Amino acid sequence: MVEYLRMFARKVFVISAALAAAVSAAPSPTHAGTTTKATTKAKSTAAADKPKAQSKPAKPKNDGYTVDANTPGTDSDEWRTADTVVGGADRIEGNEADKNLVAFTFDDGPDKNTTPLVLDALDRYNIPAAFFIVTQRIVGKHGEIPRQLLEREYKAGHLIGSHSVTHKHLGKASGVLLDKEVDGSLRTLVRITGRHVGLFRPPFGALSKEGKTRVSQRGLTNTLWSIDTLDWQAKSGEKLRAKVGKMILADKGGVVLMHDVKKITADVVAGIFDDLEADNCAKLAAGQPPIIPVSLHYFLKRGKEARPIPAEVAARTEAYRRELPNRCAKRPAIVAKPATTTPAPAPARPATAAPGVGTGVIPVTPPR
Repeated sequence: MVEYLRMFARKVFVISAALAAAVSAAPSPTHAGTTTKATTKAKSTAAADKPKAQSKPAKPKNDGYTVDANTPGTDSDEWRTADTVVGGADRIEGNEADKNLVAFTFDDGPDKNTTPLVLDALDRYNIPAAFFIVTQRIVGKHGEIPRQLLEREYKAGHLIGSHSVTHKHLGKASGVLLDKEVDGSLRTLVRITGRHVGLFRPPFGALSKEGKTRVSQRGLTNTLWSIDTLDWQAKSGEKLRAKVGKMILADKGGVVLMHDVKKITADVVAGIFDDLEADNCAKLAAGQPPIIPVSLHYFLKRGKEARPIPAEVAARTEAYRRELPNRCAKRPAIVAKPATTTPAPAPARPATAAPGVGTGVIPVTPPR
């Protein structure tokens, strides 16, 4: 029995030794791919120490609100000071001036393709105008040519007003949107031109109560119109030209709304001016007062009191009035259409005379 126990103990010892050797020969958990806590911590520390690859900065989107480095000008707070000559007047609706005065206004520009044609026509007929600028057109690299056109408008003696930054509907606008669209447009115009702004025309003519307060606080004149040509939806240039002329004559002047960014308008505007001149020549010939194209200065009032007209503006108006007879004399003569003539009636057929009487003809009696 004792011998049996000794053999059993020897077998247990051998088995234990074999198991211990097997365990020693097996790979550690780390080498087998199992991550220990210490290993995880080491890897995390290494990852934190490794410099992160810097992402490429996104190209800023030009939304019209930010005046970037591609837009020349000087930053200042002068945009808060309005042009006191035209700013701060009562809202213009087009019936403030005397009859037989018409002011042409153009919205949404400048556009490099169409605005030059409008300016050329204004120069040719010596007509002043007002341009209401959507200021996202004049910022950034893409605004280089529009900025040149804006400067040309100023140098030609035309008035410049704000038409917001992006042409948003401001009928329900409040705080932040007014900051962007009203204040933002003024800031851009003053920065680029170095001139104060006194006119504001709300897109679509819509302005909330808060918006009207903001415009008033900024010393701006809210500028609407009385003759809406609807040129933006016109399909026929010939019909648009005739329509605008008829509207001006019917109202004996007023404030005309057109868009210098519309090709159809740019194509026919010279014809509209020429028709106005032709009508004025006809009025002079008939002893009637002509309809004189003038600046918006003539429509500015505060209460019942009209704003004084600057000397240079009055001089331009008188120059047009003075030159009109000379321009009429140089116009091609209007050839009157020949009157429609009614053919002369055929001579009455003479009464039938008795055979042979007074005819000198001997009648021949037909055979029976």
